[in-house]
Amino acid sequence: MEVGHEHEIYEEEIIPDGHIEILFYLNSNSVRREHGSDEWIIQPAAFVAGQTLKSHQIKMFAGAALYGIRFYPHTLFPFFHLPLNYITEGILPLSDLTDPTGFWNCIANTPEQTFENLERYLFERLSVQGLNNAGYQYVDRAMKHILANNGAVSINNIREPDKITVKYYGDLFKKYVGITPKHLCNILKINQFISNKINYPELNLTGCTYESGYYDQSHLIKSFHQLIETSPRSYFENARTISNIFAAL
Repeated sequence: MEVGHEHEIYEEEIIPDGHIEILFYLNSNSVRREHGSDEWIIQPAAFVAGQTLKSHQIKMFAGAALYGIRFYPHTLFPFFHLPLNYITEGILPLSDLTDPTGFWNCIANTPEQTFENLERYLFERLSVQGLNNAGYQYVDRAMKHILANNGAVSINNIREPDKITVKYYGDLFKKYVGITPKHLCNILKINQFISNKINYPELNLTGCTYESGYYDQSHLIKSFHQLIETSPRSYFENARTISNIFAAL
């Protein structure tokens, strides 16, 4: 994404999307992130963005340009072996996790070449040992059901109670995903609702509510206020370029 010079400042509320990202800002000091009610912090040039349970504001100044790598909720661990609950509701400079030189060397003149380079570089870093870990395998099986249904699943049906306790199930998700399965499913359902409304504008809010796996509108509205602190109708009254892109993926 780039912010053209016709915009002095681009500001947007970023909603939780249930995924982990590595972000690279090509122009340093060009992006600020909300930190408390009256404070803004400069984003690092490259960082891992952890799971969030509340929306937050960002400001991007003229000339800002960024690349992002979006991971499935549980797939960052095999690359870095980082317990993701360590960075929930926060960010981690990439330099605190690994030498970022190899990543920066992937940035090319075109987005197509950049993403091809990043894909190749990440594949070389992939840890087979991390993929074969028993706990990770359990979460991977559960995630297939969660993602296939966009979060509209019964937690008890995917927990396999004869194999794992409720507490250990939650601990595994916190380690490999960063949040509990309940929180993840709520976030994915919200994003599916937003995606449905964007892709099928002829549907009213009620139709999108049921298509996204909610029992009724009151359930949807409650989830919206918990994650985004606004109503579904108010959400669509404001332009949200970044959040809408992620919701539609």
